[in-house]
Amino acid sequence: MKNKRIIAVHLLNDFSGSPLVLRQSLEVLTATYEVHLYTSTPSGNGTLSNIPAVRNHNIFYKWSPNKFITLFLFTWSQVVLFLTLLFALKKDDTVYVNTLLPFGAALAGVCRGCRVIYHVHEVSIKPQALKSLLAKIAAVCLDEIIFVSEFVKTQFAFLPEKSRVVYNALPDSFAKEAMKTVCPDKNLPFTVLMLCSLKAYKGIYQFVELARALPDITFKLVLNAPQQAVNLFQQQTDTPANCVVFPVQSDTAQFYKSAYVVVNLSLTDQWIETFGMTVLEGMYYGLPVIVPPVGGVTELVKDGVEGIYADSRDIKKLTDTILHLYSDEAYYRKMALSAWFRAQHFSQSAFRRKIKTTFNAEEEVFDRVPALEV
Repeated sequence: MKNKRIIAVHLLNDFSGSPLVLRQSLEVLTATYEVHLYTSTPSGNGTLSNIPAVRNHNIFYKWSPNKFITLFLFTWSQVVLFLTLLFALKKDDTVYVNTLLPFGAALAGVCRGCRVIYHVHEVSIKPQALKSLLAKIAAVCLDEIIFVSEFVKTQFAFLPEKSRVVYNALPDSFAKEAMKTVCPDKNLPFTVLMLCSLKAYKGIYQFVELARALPDITFKLVLNAPQQAVNLFQQQTDTPANCVVFPVQSDTAQFYKSAYVVVNLSLTDQWIETFGMTVLEGMYYGLPVIVPPVGGVTELVKDGVEGIYADSRDIKKLTDTILHLYSDEAYYRKMALSAWFRAQHFSQSAFRRKIKTTFNAEEEVFDRVPALEV
């Protein structure tokens, strides 16, 4: 079956969550298909770089601080992508569109009579007009659509018979490494960790404010941004001494190993988490988590069991929660163990099986909201 091809497309190859999930999918699919990946890698490296048995093709895309320039560059990139694939695709190819953004690939796939499968991670696309347009294009083009959580599925009106939920998972290698440090007797400073993009809606300013309110606790912020941008952020926020900010990291294990709590402070009026990969990573390390009270992240975490729900603008609740975890060892240990057990439900084996089923169109009874597997 290796004569069949999958043409995967992702707009921006960085170290965020959606490229990580796509990489895992492609690693599964290379066993059966000849896989080609079209993506842009402005930094020269990213999660989608150097995947064994995957043939990489560079596409044009650049981000600009000016939103109008970014919109123009995005639109132009899709015109170029459409024309490129229009001549590169074969009728029996499957076009795998990761996120709603690379709509040029979906249009090219339809024009060439290809099967088109979407994998949707996001709901907070701005402006709303762009989100509506991308959703309409997807509705016309797709044969099947994968959602990363039940929450994401409810945010769109795609046909139920074409929709399925496949929960994200972490590589087996990550889980194996994390097992070595689950609930250890740490002799390190109590550390609160957050990993995210350098975006205001991710709650980065609230994180600094929280660190300033708890000067005796260590805070580490790992941003998906270069050192120069991190330096500027630190200058703008006058980051306190107990808050250490790091640039983009290809290996985050060291941060989880030294942390006690992982937080996600996304501002829910601007950005709703659709799953929460860094939250799941922290739980695999046996770390209690503090997360927003809405979105796909609530499918990972039960309030008061594996973590705590808290609005990122409620600094008092955040400080009280962290102090409780800091001062009550029994409470902390119970929640840490619960977090680790819950993480095992989002297994790589379940993810692989569902991805194989989707792309191979195997005849089997398929629960549209798959049961979690240990």
